[in-house]
Amino acid sequence: MLRLGLHKKVLGALLLLSLAPLGFLLFNSQHSLRLVEELLRQQTTQALDNQASKALEKRAQMVAVQVTAFLREVEGDLLDLALLPPSEATYRDFSRNHQRQLWYRRGKQDAVTEIKENTLLYSELAYVDASGQEIVRIVAGEPSPIYRNIAVPAHTTYKTEKYFNQAAQLASGQIWVSRLHGWYIGRDDPLSDVEASPELVPEMPYRGTFRFATPIKRDGNLLGIVVLSLDHRHLMEYTQHISPIGEQDVVFPSYASGNYAFMFDDQGWMIAHPKYWDIRGYDLDGRMVPAYSEETSTEDIEAGRIPFNLLSASFIHPNYPRVAEAVLRGESGVVETVNVGGSNKIMAYAPIHYDTGIYQPHNIFGGITIGAEIDQFHQPAVATSHLIRQQIEEYLDQSWLVISLTVVFVIVSAYLLSDSIVRPLLSLTEATRRMIRGNLSPEVRVYSNDEVGVLSDSFNTMVTELNSRRRRLLQTLQALRQSRKEIIRERNFKNTVFENIETGLLTFDAESMVTSANGSACRILRIGQPEADRSWKELLIEWPELQEVLDRWFSSSSAGKSNSFQEYVSLKRKGRSLTYRMALFPLSFRRQQDWLLTLEDLTERVNMRLQMARMDRLASLGRMSAGIAHEVRNPLTGVSLLLDDLHDRLLDKENDQQLIRQALGEIERLESLVSEMLHFSSQPAPKLTRVRIAEVVHDSLLLVRKQCQLQKVTLTERVTDDLPEIVLDADRLKQVLLNLLNNALEAMPDGGELSIAVDVADGNLSISIADSGVGIPPDQLSLIFEPFFTSKGHGTGLGLAISYNIVSDRGGEIEFESEVGVGTTVIVTLPLEQSVSG
Repeated sequence: MLRLGLHKKVLGALLLLSLAPLGFLLFNSQHSLRLVEELLRQQTTQALDNQASKALEKRAQMVAVQVTAFLREVEGDLLDLALLPPSEATYRDFSRNHQRQLWYRRGKQDAVTEIKENTLLYSELAYVDASGQEIVRIVAGEPSPIYRNIAVPAHTTYKTEKYFNQAAQLASGQIWVSRLHGWYIGRDDPLSDVEASPELVPEMPYRGTFRFATPIKRDGNLLGIVVLSLDHRHLMEYTQHISPIGEQDVVFPSYASGNYAFMFDDQGWMIAHPKYWDIRGYDLDGRMVPAYSEETSTEDIEAGRIPFNLLSASFIHPNYPRVAEAVLRGESGVVETVNVGGSNKIMAYAPIHYDTGIYQPHNIFGGITIGAEIDQFHQPAVATSHLIRQQIEEYLDQSWLVISLTVVFVIVSAYLLSDSIVRPLLSLTEATRRMIRGNLSPEVRVYSNDEVGVLSDSFNTMVTELNSRRRRLLQTLQALRQSRKEIIRERNFKNTVFENIETGLLTFDAESMVTSANGSACRILRIGQPEADRSWKELLIEWPELQEVLDRWFSSSSAGKSNSFQEYVSLKRKGRSLTYRMALFPLSFRRQQDWLLTLEDLTERVNMRLQMARMDRLASLGRMSAGIAHEVRNPLTGVSLLLDDLHDRLLDKENDQQLIRQALGEIERLESLVSEMLHFSSQPAPKLTRVRIAEVVHDSLLLVRKQCQLQKVTLTERVTDDLPEIVLDADRLKQVLLNLLNNALEAMPDGGELSIAVDVADGNLSISIADSGVGIPPDQLSLIFEPFFTSKGHGTGLGLAISYNIVSDRGGEIEFESEVGVGTTVIVTLPLEQSVSG
């Protein structure tokens, strides 16, 4: 019989009591961790799915709010149009001024092009009189030659519309809104032009409208009705580009994937959908095409004549009519459905609140739905579940390593110190048993500084670390998710405000380096977007005036005189006078002294104020001149008659007659001055006709050719006969040209060169007259258009002032460029487009 010593027995017993519990501990820990892992994965998956569902529902609600705001904007446009006079020009301009962007694909198969273009928001505008007869009708931005009596529904576009009769019954200021009207387009109809799939439609072939109408009444009597026809494609833009999976919009969603959005009205009809044959519409006889249902014929299904109505789609999935009914109750939510193509999807829905016209019974325009294919919808939760499993696997591997080292440590310690570790091991065994019973946080108290004590401390640390890691893992996942959303939201908000504000913004750091500049600043300063921090002096090298102001501000700030500055800066660039408003404010960020510079271009406002001041001054001067002229003309006429009679009586006194003749000459000069003052103060209305500019210029030159020959002035002309016709008063333009030509000849008494050229560019007609005369001093250039100013020593000084008024009334400009001793160039610019009515 083998006899074992106590040491070996204790060692054997210690090893048995140590290793067996460790084995059980490992098994139990692994089993417990697997249970925790499964529970954690389930809870995380459920939490992520709930969060994704709420996000999808919130997105549907946001789109619904945007659609409601858009419909209110259309109402505002209708009321604005009702205030305008009902003329073709007014309605046409209104139509062209209201455009929005459409984003679509054009092309087929592999040759597909994405296009973004602005199109008319309203396909049709009309003013209808009280009898229903259309007086003004604008279609596709142009006047229509066809006018109808829409009081008869059969005369309307879709043969059954009653918007005139409905709107006529409303009170003034009320609005009637129709449901979607449009010719139904089936999948296989020739208009569709589809070869492969809906993603390759060149442009959405379905063209529908929503009618917005309001009556015009006076004293309760109907005068007429204003009608706006909203292009249905602009409403589809709110759902057409939504991608439920991912943050980027798409030009056209994939119907087969189930990841798309659609819109339906308060009757359940589809009004925006990737498959245009699902959208409600009328046949050529004006009858509504029946909704797709269980009774739909096989022929219609195969031909693709299947407009979709959620209230009739329970045979596809029972949740479709439930969604339509919930929307009518004003509710939003998330359901599971299957689309016609068989894709299982999660679908969020939200009501579009709207209470105008026929939508008043439910106060609901319709609903927005955003669907996501189920597998892709659960993808974030599945990815998180895999990550949790990976972390648990790594932790188990680490636990195996720790337990293996612990086993080795126990064996060595038991062999060397078997006598001293028997009791401590009993405590450790008891603690292990407590863990086996489900207590995951036992505390082993061993009052020993040897290896057994270290083992006990390691055991306690291991259990604590296990629980701590589990808590930290859950907290870290939640914190990271929330932080990411907040960072992205704040970044997008700041970038949007910074880049879209009209005021130029530049930021400087403590070393006066430009750290950022928005698009408006780059546009005002005519510089490119700086890719890295640059010195402000280097960035503003072409703007010394701004450099001087900034240098003075920074110097004052360094001296502690002020912390904020503001100044208006006037400067000239390329012959133009510019006015900028600059302001500098301190920015404090992380104890760093940064600066914010705002830059505004006030040139147009300053020029407008100067122009208004000049117009007021000229008006006052005109009234004064008219008064003086009327008061002076009558006495002058009497004096002239008396002197003429006195002249006839003094036939024998030649010297006295000579004096009288001189007095009469001076009176004639005064009468000429009075006539010019009257002409300046009250110019007759222009006689606008369509004339050829070349003929007006040639007629004007004919009157000065002889004078050019007498003064030995070389006349050069560049006037082609193919110049366009322009609406203006030919006599008044000839007066302007003769005034400018005579001024040029007076500047060259000893001969010289005179040239005239006519050009057309950028929708304007430009007439340039250049001479090689004495030129105009710089200090007099700003005064040449002032009445009664002259540098010739004779004349009234009203010629250029009258010429300026004639050109300004036509919407044109006169510019002078002159250099003393070199010559003067005058440029008259007139717009080509001008109404004949003036």
